Amino acid sequence: MPTVRSPFANDLVQKFHDAKERANSKGEQHSSGSELWGEPDWSILDDRRGELPDFPTEIFPPPLQDWLHRAARGAGVMPEHVAVPLLGVASSLIGTARRIRPSRSWSEPATLWTTVVAFSGDRKTPGLNVTLRALDLIEKNNRIAVQQARLAHETRVQKAKEVAKKWKEDREKALTGQPARDPPAMPIEAIDPGDFIAPRLYTNDPTIEKLGLLLGVRTRGMMLIRDELSGLFANMRRYSSGSDRPFWLEAWNGGRHIVERLSRSVTIEHLLIGVIGGFQPDKLARAFDGDEDGMYARFLYAWPKVPPYQPLTNDSSDVEPEIQNVLTALIRLPAESDDGTFLSRDIRLSEQAVELFEGLRREIDRVKHGLDGRERHWFVKGETQVLRLAGTLALMAWAVSLGSDQTGGFERITADLEPSVVEAEHVAAAIKVWHEYFWPHARAALRQIGLNERHANARRVLRWIKAHERPEISVKDVRRDALAHCLDKEQTIALLKGLEQASWLREINSKTGTRGQPPRRWAVNPALYAQNADNAENSFTE
Repeated sequence: MPTVRSPFANDLVQKFHDAKERANSKGEQHSSGSELWGEPDWSILDDRRGELPDFPTEIFPPPLQDWLHRAARGAGVMPEHVAVPLLGVASSLIGTARRIRPSRSWSEPATLWTTVVAFSGDRKTPGLNVTLRALDLIEKNNRIAVQQARLAHETRVQKAKEVAKKWKEDREKALTGQPARDPPAMPIEAIDPGDFIAPRLYTNDPTIEKLGLLLGVRTRGMMLIRDELSGLFANMRRYSSGSDRPFWLEAWNGGRHIVERLSRSVTIEHLLIGVIGGFQPDKLARAFDGDEDGMYARFLYAWPKVPPYQPLTNDSSDVEPEIQNVLTALIRLPAESDDGTFLSRDIRLSEQAVELFEGLRREIDRVKHGLDGRERHWFVKGETQVLRLAGTLALMAWAVSLGSDQTGGFERITADLEPSVVEAEHVAAAIKVWHEYFWPHARAALRQIGLNERHANARRVLRWIKAHERPEISVKDVRRDALAHCLDKEQTIALLKGLEQASWLREINSKTGTRGQPPRRWAVNPALYAQNADNAENSFTE
């Protein structure tokens, strides 16, 4: 059949041929006309996901596996689109109410940071919404309890006002009496309890101050859920006086933290916030651009394959009782002493679980010496991630075993039935999903950021050249427009020479009519544009 092309395809193909002719003609000034471009190092620009393993759903109990597959079919997604956000949500609901303790001197909260990497339109949102709808229903069902808490708070506010008024009257009488007496001390009951803060299970776009207040009413930890997480990192420098990045770096640990702002200071006893959401691959580099602070190493990455077409199914409703009951059990984990003070509880590893965990630690210590850059930073956090995963899986299995029994006396029942140790089966499952699934997916995601800063800057330059269709570039162009002056002149030249060795650039002689050294320029390998031109040509061919 005849070839049919749109005007866009014709224009892109012509631009490719024009760029190729210009680049080759410029290159001839530096070399013989018969010299051809070498094969460039495509790994610098590799955006491809590659072959990655599927999520091992067998880490969950059979009832949860069945629900997971039904929910995935109903949402038209792969199982990992649902499972990975679910792990983040479940772990964050546990938070620091339970700490996984492999030894007397080391314990970890359960909270995980999980993200699904997918291009726009690849259905990461429907998978996230499966668990989000369950959370929203649980909060909706809890609204009466919140209203009762609000009324009780307003009663305390009114009582505090009455006690304060009486205290002021007594104080005035003591000071003005004949003879004058020492005024009474202000009673504790007269202290204003402040505004009522409604408890929330998660939030979407809070300020740091608001998170501090929310953590005051949900001490075990909060979670932030956003469909696109790149906006979170873009807003971390919203204040002229500093950045929010230190706050979020600490939010993975669960320690004590003081938020200092001009208006007030907020003390957070347990700064622990789970982060759940998604990234588009091309936004990963921008999200984690800047100082090497290890923010990216805190995430468990999943880059699922694009879901194939599936017919609509009625196998799963908006919110299934199975997942609602599991999440409710984790929310209701008791973590208060008799006087109402928050008190986290430890879950130790069984002897067999400790043996498995020590084997993992030895393997991480062996492998890390062969890794570098971001891969190494992510890999060495494996011990912490596995502990948190194991604790989360153990408590999820326990919650599944409860079935639908969420009736009265729940706190007493759960205190008796919940696991006091993490068994070897859950540590083995955590090691399996971390090493066989999250590790290869993390490597694919980290390639989008760049394995090291030099790699990232090289990729950044090539993407800038490609976006602006530049057949040749100068040091000034690259340093000013592509790199925003993050490198000095000598560092920029070294970077361009590296791209020359990778057969992406070729230095050319620039002849000028002025005195002095001419500016150094590089021709661009036209192969950089070839893929776009070929795609445009082929997509309109019948």
